[in-house]
Amino acid sequence: MPGPRQKLSVLEANGRKHLSRTEKAERAAQEVNLPKPKTLRPPKWLPDDLKSEFRALAREILAADIGAAQLDCDTLGRYVVAQRQFAAACREAQRAMESPHNTEAAAEWLKMQDTSFKQCRACANDMGMTITSRCRLVIPDTGQKKEENPFERLIREREQRA
Repeated sequence: MPGPRQKLSVLEANGRKHLSRTEKAERAAQEVNLPKPKTLRPPKWLPDDLKSEFRALAREILAADIGAAQLDCDTLGRYVVAQRQFAAACREAQRAMESPHNTEAAAEWLKMQDTSFKQCRACANDMGMTITSRCRLVIPDTGQKKEENPFERLIREREQRA
């Protein structure tokens, strides 16, 4: 099974695949290149008290330069809401567990906590906000020279002497 499709710039930077000019042109035409926004605007449905948290996370995501666009503002908004719900569920679950006769309420709050955690994690993965999702991101090499292999250098010197 083939791996995920990589951008043309990544393929060229890796140097592992030969593409003709027409293949390069076709791939470039198929790629979606969205402009990088200066800021991400919070969605209109996001409550006002969460907008400052949204803006702080948006600044970090844009500074990381992982390809975020204005289309991602809803996902980031859902992340902020799920994070708030998770924190509230944690507080309520703790209160319910401290009460000896409140096991049903504790079970319900733990279920809510688990649901909001899963929502939060899914949005974070979509946005590249977890270590595993960042490891899957493929960023093209900027043209830095690779370290020279000493064995290859010896073979090259030997060929030059001969």
